[in-house]
Amino acid sequence: MNFKRLEIYVWWTCNQKCTYCIEFPNMEKAWKIKVSKYDILKKLLKYKKLWYNHVTYLWGEPFIQPVFLDALILWKKLGYTILVTTNATTLHIDSQASKFLPYIDELFLSVEAIWIEEQQKISRTNNYVNWEWVFENIKKYWNWNLLKANIVITQDNKNNLFELVEFLKEKWVKEISITYPDVMKDYYTKEHILSKIFPRYPEVMEKVLPVIDYCHLNNIKLKVVDIPYCIFPKENLEEYIKITDDYDYWDRIKITYDENVLNRWKFEKKEDIPRERFWTKKCDWCKYKWKCWWPSIHYKWLYWFEDINPII
Repeated sequence: MNFKRLEIYVWWTCNQKCTYCIEFPNMEKAWKIKVSKYDILKKLLKYKKLWYNHVTYLWGEPFIQPVFLDALILWKKLGYTILVTTNATTLHIDSQASKFLPYIDELFLSVEAIWIEEQQKISRTNNYVNWEWVFENIKKYWNWNLLKANIVITQDNKNNLFELVEFLKEKWVKEISITYPDVMKDYYTKEHILSKIFPRYPEVMEKVLPVIDYCHLNNIKLKVVDIPYCIFPKENLEEYIKITDDYDYWDRIKITYDENVLNRWKFEKKEDIPRERFWTKKCDWCKYKWKCWWPSIHYKWLYWFEDINPII
């Protein structure tokens, strides 16, 4: 059976206010949108008839939604493979994990910190996720299909990156991504970007290269997302390029709400740039001959401030 993925970007609501998140405007609007089981069922039936067989819930925190359990049950009855992305703020609660996890095939955990002070600093809430309890509940209530973890690297967790990966390895997480944060100057101030979000590339490399070696030795599949391969050492460059390419070319459709109007985007390999970025001419600082899909030298144009340039 061909893999066809339906990506649902419907609710956009979250119980955290992470320092790096650029979706606050969408989330604030989305709180007013009420989604019913009927809305979900219509979409699932429509795309099931088009042979979509994998559904991914993205953006925000799904487990806080009142109809999410009903949605999981509907997806499962229709035979979808279900992937859920989550900050796990509910999965460390036994009674919650026992309700949801049996219906989920694949889990993608957002793990920016495992220590309480760092968690609350990054999430800008009083929430605390006991990750030991999360993994205990995963063992008890989940069937251990595909388990992934993502770490958004920020100013607040960059020095603990290696310890985070070690912890995930001890919990038998075999697929890990480290993601460089997006920036939206329309929302965040320059001071916030520089102090909370935006480690420079040399700092990132200092932390990431030991993690790459560690994951290789421990048979962990690692992706380093949104970090341009041109800043990696020339040695073993082909291997670095492989782990920086996170783009999934599988046939997929994104579904979202914008003022109650449904929008769809079809992703095809020939037409789309990785993560919807723009092709640009080769950077003047580029060490290599081919085009890079990260326009690092154009940060002044993208974000208005010359000093917001991670190369420096």
